[in-house]
Amino acid sequence: MRVALFRRSAVLAGIAATLLASANSSAALPFNDDMVDVQKRTGVIMREKAPGTVAVGMAEYYVANREDAEKLTNPLHGDPTSTANGKRLFTVNCQPCHGDISKKPYAPGPVGAKALQVPPDLTSDMYKTRTEGSIYATIHFGIRLMPAHGWKLSPTEHWDIVNYVKNQQGLQ
Repeated sequence: MRVALFRRSAVLAGIAATLLASANSSAALPFNDDMVDVQKRTGVIMREKAPGTVAVGMAEYYVANREDAEKLTNPLHGDPTSTANGKRLFTVNCQPCHGDISKKPYAPGPVGAKALQVPPDLTSDMYKTRTEGSIYATIHFGIRLMPAHGWKLSPTEHWDIVNYVKNQQGLQ
């Protein structure tokens, strides 16, 4: 009986030691590796979509290229709610580079001021002649140093920003 109790207590002590040892080394468990190879360390970004594919439910919004996007017409032209949404979206996505286009004189945003090329004043005469489709295409596909935002914004959000820019240009 005494030997059985000794063996049982030795087994329990072994289990306790194993649990304590594993508690101290829990930082090495696989579920903690999710922050090891992050984008910042590895330099990779989200994978591009496979060529020739369209996300489920997005076929009606798919734009194949810049030329097709420039031919689009704005279904929300002049809508005040769309313009208000556009201001909010512009503030978050565009203002860091392009600055607050509602203020004069023009000054680029904090990111744009440090860029290799100063982002343009979107309310200048040169940009007033751009069609709404052209602005949509630039938002969607990007241009020169401006990155593409087509993956980030819905088509409605594209048009909201277009409406805000046209409003600030005094054309709506």
